[in-house]
Amino acid sequence: MAKHLIFPINRNLLGALVTLLSLFWGVSYSLAKADLKIPAEYGEVIYQCNAKSPSQLFIIGLSHRDSLTRLNGANTPRVQAEVYKIGDWLIHQQGCELLLPEGFFKTRTAGMAKAKGPAKPVMTVMDDIKSLEERLADNRVYVNAEMLLKEHHPLRTQQVEDKGLYDAVGAGISKLVNSSGSSSDYLFLKSELDYLQERRTAAMLQKIPELVDLEFRQGSIKNRKAIFTIGLSHLQKIISFLTESRIAVYSPLFTSDKSRDYVADLDLFKANFGVSVILPRTVVSDQKVLEMNRLDKLVAKYR
Repeated sequence: MAKHLIFPINRNLLGALVTLLSLFWGVSYSLAKADLKIPAEYGEVIYQCNAKSPSQLFIIGLSHRDSLTRLNGANTPRVQAEVYKIGDWLIHQQGCELLLPEGFFKTRTAGMAKAKGPAKPVMTVMDDIKSLEERLADNRVYVNAEMLLKEHHPLRTQQVEDKGLYDAVGAGISKLVNSSGSSSDYLFLKSELDYLQERRTAAMLQKIPELVDLEFRQGSIKNRKAIFTIGLSHLQKIISFLTESRIAVYSPLFTSDKSRDYVADLDLFKANFGVSVILPRTVVSDQKVLEMNRLDKLVAKYR
């Protein structure tokens, strides 16, 4: 009987090899020049694939308010205003009727919570990005781009978050903030948090085809298209999943529990979705922000 030689496989080396082969075989697919002509003053497409499919997901990267203080950062209102304008353009030019916001949880009252105040005066400033930015900069009232899109368009919204993973990430952030400060504790907690964030990102991405199909079959939307808004920090991992055409999340460092590994085919591609990743103009023009979110090389390559 012939003997078979079995060599131990380093999973990091294997993952790098898969990524390299995916980039080699899929370069014409994932890095083709964008057919989506977003108005340049609002944003830029940094990744696009399967652009001819009738099923499309438009991912817009955004900057959130501070999760603890609920206050805006220096550029948050401007970025949010650009996200609104990109979303508005997609609604009118691409026929999008479904909005999938990160961090949104459906309640018994249908739709997304609206900002306080009369709607009529707000409607008069939606075409003016400066006035829109001023509205979003008001720290006295919590309002964001998704809330305004929902307020001024007949959009459907769906919960794309996994509640369990969302809560686990929140707990992980608290543990990291309140850790003892030792390097070993920090590395352990950071590795666990990174793992949970990747699992959360993967869960949202995998859930999208099901949500779009549900709304389409119910007749709530006229086509299989959706806008997915999510924080900039998630985009590098999302594009990695898309480039590799699969989900691959491995257990945290310092653990031997391989049952926590999650490897799966990408449901978006199983359902023949095209995907476009869009950055607001303020973000794509800020090299430091791109580098901080590991998007600088991707943007440079795509251009």
